Amino acid sequence: LGMLKLADEKGLTNTITTLSSYKNRYYTSMTGVDASKWLQTYWGQLAAGRNDISVAAYRHANWAQESVILTIQGSSEPQKIVVLGGHLDSIAGGGGNSVAPGADDNASGIAALTEAIRVIVASGYKPSKTIKFMGYAAEEVGLRGSQEIAATFKREGKEVVGVIQLDMTNYNGSAEDIFLITDNTNASQNAFLASLVKTYTDYRLGETKCGYACSDHASWTKNGYPASFPFEAKFSEDNPNIHSAKDTISQSGGHSRHALKFAKLAIAYLVEIAK
Repeated sequence: LGMLKLADEKGLTNTITTLSSYKNRYYTSMTGVDASKWLQTYWGQLAAGRNDISVAAYRHANWAQESVILTIQGSSEPQKIVVLGGHLDSIAGGGGNSVAPGADDNASGIAALTEAIRVIVASGYKPSKTIKFMGYAAEEVGLRGSQEIAATFKREGKEVVGVIQLDMTNYNGSAEDIFLITDNTNASQNAFLASLVKTYTDYRLGETKCGYACSDHASWTKNGYPASFPFEAKFSEDNPNIHSAKDTISQSGGHSRHALKFAKLAIAYLVEIAK
């Protein structure tokens, strides 16, 4: 898959650095709103020149921060939708007053999605199914942004054929590279992701459980859609600095080499499922 060679660690690091430079990305804070606006603008810049790609804010009635959705219109089966998502908000103890850089949780997931978008544009790839990249608002306060979006998709009868969630991708805490979360996910799609890892990479794969609805994949699962959640480490060995002022890129060595693995998996997934 030639597109995987285009994926580059530098772009990931730039996205993580930019998002984690906000004081916090809390769902009701001004900086949380600003970070969402920045992502809308940046995704729009990446997609410039492609008339089959559009970027829109998804407004939520009950809080200020918007979710961000980039849509690549499918060329032959546009009614079939593939979703790749991650949350754009961040949190630490004091809510909107806290310093919460959220570099790993979850600037790293947004960075991996952003790099996949950049590679799609650079390669000229056009999917037959519609692909939607989503940066969710308000995940840290009960998956609120993704709950609203997934419930709306279900209510409108949208045909979502697969969902993956990227939430924490850059802290290399375990011996294996990518862990598939086995609870609140779809077993057959997890097996498909495992086959992609084996086919296209030399990454070592593990399995782990959250034990609860730990991220936005659960919103899609709850609404009857097949969702998967590839994660950075064993659940007990993930980044110990999340939800604090210490969640900076320096905890991951100042680079994004671990997150790059997830960007490549996202690219392989969207090419294979959306063709």
